[in-house]
Amino acid sequence: MQRVEETLRRGIADALLFGSINDPRLQGVNFSVTGVKVDTELTLARVFVDLLSPDRDRATVLAGLRSAAGAVRRELQGRVQLRRIPELRFEFDESIQRGLRIETILSEIATPPAPKAGDEGDGDGGQGDPG
Repeated sequence: MQRVEETLRRGIADALLFGSINDPRLQGVNFSVTGVKVDTELTLARVFVDLLSPDRDRATVLAGLRSAAGAVRRELQGRVQLRRIPELRFEFDESIQRGLRIETILSEIATPPAPKAGDEGDGDGGQGDPG
């Protein structure tokens, strides 16, 4: 199944990059096909994409990809050697953003807080009580 998913991922990426997809919502948009998950009957493929153009509206790009799904599927028929090309359902890959959030949180936890003004101790140089 992994081989089929990887074959579809590459074929979809090529079809979107080099194919005849002319949706204006996708023009000038940089995105990456990060993965494909296919059901056991090969009837549905969930295609995960990551948007690399931060200035573009995610909803608009996703609508463009979903609209182009039929054309991408037709492009795949000539690009990949599978008996059946599954229906394509495009989704954003949230795992990358989730991973970045986790890394940020972990780096905040690992970095000791900076001493605040007035937290220098009791001012006696750590000598304790002389008496």
